[in-house]
Amino acid sequence: MSTTHYSPSTSAADTERYIRGREDERGVAVTCDVPGGPGAFSAHARALTQNTKRDVEALHYRQSFSDEEFDPENPEDVQRVNDLGYQLAKKMHPDSDCLVVTHTDGRGGKPHNHILVINHNNETGKALSDYRTFHDRKAGNQRGVQSANDELMREHGLSVVKQLERQPQDWELRREDFAEGGLDREMGDRMTAALADPRAVDKAGLEAVIAEQNQQLGDDGEPVPRMRLHTAVSKRGKNVGKETWTLYIEDRRGESGRAERRKRTSALSADFTPEGAQAFFHYHQQQKEQDHERSARQAEAAERAERIAAAARKSRDDGDLDLDPRRRRGAEREAQPAGRAAEAAHGLREGHGRGDEQAHRPGVDLAAVRQHVIADRERRDQADRDRTYAKRVRAKSRREATERRLAELDRRSAEESRGYGLGD
Repeated sequence: MSTTHYSPSTSAADTERYIRGREDERGVAVTCDVPGGPGAFSAHARALTQNTKRDVEALHYRQSFSDEEFDPENPEDVQRVNDLGYQLAKKMHPDSDCLVVTHTDGRGGKPHNHILVINHNNETGKALSDYRTFHDRKAGNQRGVQSANDELMREHGLSVVKQLERQPQDWELRREDFAEGGLDREMGDRMTAALADPRAVDKAGLEAVIAEQNQQLGDDGEPVPRMRLHTAVSKRGKNVGKETWTLYIEDRRGESGRAERRKRTSALSADFTPEGAQAFFHYHQQQKEQDHERSARQAEAAERAERIAAAARKSRDDGDLDLDPRRRRGAEREAQPAGRAAEAAHGLREGHGRGDEQAHRPGVDLAAVRQHVIADRERRDQADRDRTYAKRVRAKSRREATERRLAELDRRSAEESRGYGLGD
């Protein structure tokens, strides 16, 4: 089951930096039609659109999946999510270059794709007009992104959302609504990074991460504007008695006319409210508990191994190491009374070698095991087919791009030849 969202990007460079991360650390899987590493895609988008009247440099889609279908901890599942994102991009815009970055750092760690498509059709040279809405539009016979996504899910045997509820207004969906380089967008980006930090298991941990952010340097090498989180309780209105959060950030640019710009977190994103942040806190607490349990099990196993090793060393030192355990068991049976030996033998026959306790346990459901194995094999086969298909689509896209470049070079060469020709 997957859902989608669309928002136009007026700055491909800013959107690419956000979805990749400042140090290119956010993407757990990345596919890009434009070679050259981070920044090459947005530079290509800028080159294709700067001499036009287009305000939108790229179309930004988000494709979110359920963790019931794809495990964010499984590398094969994560790669398949990335492949499905690339196939969706090519299904909507086969003649445009795209970038697909897969994240697992959102709310609940669920896998999702950020898909950037340059607002340029390489065949026609025109801007893209389709798939710029969520739902289909009767006017102009325009297709919506969710329709294309539902078709793709059916093609791959994945579930489709039957009844779409109102999409939560999380920051990744609302980010493009705020001005590039503005304080509102900076507050949202920093709040998102703070909530994604594993130390943010509660409000105190969140505030500690924000305070640590204030010590960092920005892209210009200067200290970032200081930001703080303020808590209050509403005294009137429909939210009376409820806790509300407000972000304050140092305003060095004079955007607000005050020393600090303030913004209710609910005005930025539902993720930033006390209720929305609880999902992040709960996730980090679960991860912390699992890490603690894993460490405890490892320590217990190490301690048990050390006890066994110490006992073996002591046995060797005492010269009491029994090299033939069967001889010891035989001696123990000889020392048993006749009645108990007979009971033990009878119990062994009843258990057919499994012991008296195990003999009464229910047998293994072999049919269920086979069904599980078959389902797992089908899932792996489908993942292989998806990966193969995505590779073919990428190869075809690169081949067509190369052919276009060669045709462009031939055209320019022909024009230059005519320019150097002799007149009549």
